[in-house]
Amino acid sequence: MKILITYTSMTGRNEKIAKYLADYLEKNDADVALEQIIDTDAYELSEYDAVIVDTYTYNDGEVPEEAQDFYEDLADVDLERTKFTVLGSSSKGHIHFGRAVDYFTMRLNSSNGEQVADSVKIDQDPDEDDLKRVRTLGDYVMKSLK
Repeated sequence: MKILITYTSMTGRNEKIAKYLADYLEKNDADVALEQIIDTDAYELSEYDAVIVDTYTYNDGEVPEEAQDFYEDLADVDLERTKFTVLGSSSKGHIHFGRAVDYFTMRLNSSNGEQVADSVKIDQDPDEDDLKRVRTLGDYVMKSLK
């Protein structure tokens, strides 16, 4: 199982979530590549068995600036049924809670990806219930690859 987790993080919160998920997947024998979205080439995603995008939502429900190029490139990529899911931390205090998670989910679906787990939105710092949802997301990804 070759899985890419690509993330963007302003406060460090999503980086911690991405690392937590990477550790969990590796403990379950997955081969995980962990990198920042700014370093991820959308045209190489189909080289992975599964892709997990971890993003925060910026300002008024926008995709973060450092993720814009990656997001835009996804419109031109055929993911060839590459399995994917999306998660991210945001704030329920904002009217557009987790909207970037929704944008990435829609874009990956429209790029011919195969969504294997429901998107997960976390309100700020993850609590134990959130971490359980993150592990469940990881379980769905691994199950889809067997």
